[in-house]
Amino acid sequence: MRIGRLGFMAAAACMAALPAFAASMEPRFGNTMLGTRPDGTVMKLYYNADHTFSGEITPAGSPVSFEAKGTWKLDGDKLCVLSDLGPGGGKAPESCAMLKGDHVGDKWETTVQGVDGKPVVQKVEIVKGR
Repeated sequence: MRIGRLGFMAAAACMAALPAFAASMEPRFGNTMLGTRPDGTVMKLYYNADHTFSGEITPAGSPVSFEAKGTWKLDGDKLCVLSDLGPGGGKAPESCAMLKGDHVGDKWETTVQGVDGKPVVQKVEIVKGR
């Protein structure tokens, strides 16, 4: 179960670190980053101006969600996230990708590393509110 959780946290991190229209986090503050994988896994992430994020990941077909939380930073035109795996879980490896999405309502696709380590294309959008 711990390996699966690590995979989902890494996936959340990759979803969060998305490719670039402009290197601005402003559209994310107070809103929701929603990622949907082809298998139906849903990730909802909430970014804060204090360089933290939180959210939840609901695996496909599961009634249970996993908590997502950690810190983020901008590195040039890339968004890098470091997920906290909770008590005894440590930290997932830092994940970085080009920043994408400049406005609430923007939608795009991005390729992230799946739980099995293979690339997965997921749909992402910035949704108004939390």
